[in-house]
Amino acid sequence: MTTVPPKGVPVRTPPRRRRLPREWPRFLVLCLLSLLFLAPVYWMISTSFKTEADAIASPVQWWPAHPTLENYRAVLTSPDGNILRWTWNSLFVALTFTVLHVALCALTAYPLARMRFPGRNAWFWFILSSLMIPGIVTLVPTYIMMLNFGWINSFHALIWPGISGVFGVFLLRQFFVGIPRELEEAARLDGAGNFQILWRIILPLSVPSLVTLAVFAFMGSWNNYLWPLYTVTDVDKMTLPVGITTFSQRYTTEYGKLMAATTLAAVPALVAYLIAQRFLEAGLSTTGLKE
Repeated sequence: MTTVPPKGVPVRTPPRRRRLPREWPRFLVLCLLSLLFLAPVYWMISTSFKTEADAIASPVQWWPAHPTLENYRAVLTSPDGNILRWTWNSLFVALTFTVLHVALCALTAYPLARMRFPGRNAWFWFILSSLMIPGIVTLVPTYIMMLNFGWINSFHALIWPGISGVFGVFLLRQFFVGIPRELEEAARLDGAGNFQILWRIILPLSVPSLVTLAVFAFMGSWNNYLWPLYTVTDVDKMTLPVGITTFSQRYTTEYGKLMAATTLAAVPALVAYLIAQRFLEAGLSTTGLKE
């Protein structure tokens, strides 16, 4: 027999057991994967603040026992290499390459997505099929071409050969397809041409995809090592990845200085990603959506 509480007295319900959310296994796996990917980054940064004795100590020291900035001072003032000059070279090459790459990909993707002409789809699949060609296959022919142009040991060899990218054309083309055609038709009724439509309508609506492609292009150029290694031999024209290798050859056993140089090289790319993170997520999530 149940008793009914008098009027005005609040009814107390027994507390319910708090259940774990259904997403907790996924969250746990993501945390473990994050630790797995961040472990080398943590090791790089922590080693850059260690003395040489702590860097090679056994057992491994996960935290610097005697933190020091000596490694960074030695890297920045080393007479064997100008890391600031290498950083400026990498920034100049990466930014110039990014601007030219995005512009050329946009000019190529627009007619493949918005214009109607015979063989449009065939041309798109033909361009897309070149993704199956490994980049290492074109290394020697491209080098011979740069040698004939007289661009070896110059910034031209680091910028021009790679500005045409199939992935960039595919990314922008898929985004351009999802833009409503009514906007383009209204602009044509007002007398706008193809370049005006591309500049004033398509590109402003495609900022997320453009920033996404720009981040990929910048990161690829900034981290490029093999091609600058063969085409640039002058120390003052080296990019940062190649310059760090010459620095490591000088300090073959001093891991603290090597990790300090690597940490400095990673900072600009990390800043670029953090600035464009919002556009990067929006571009990847909306690319490929149909009208």
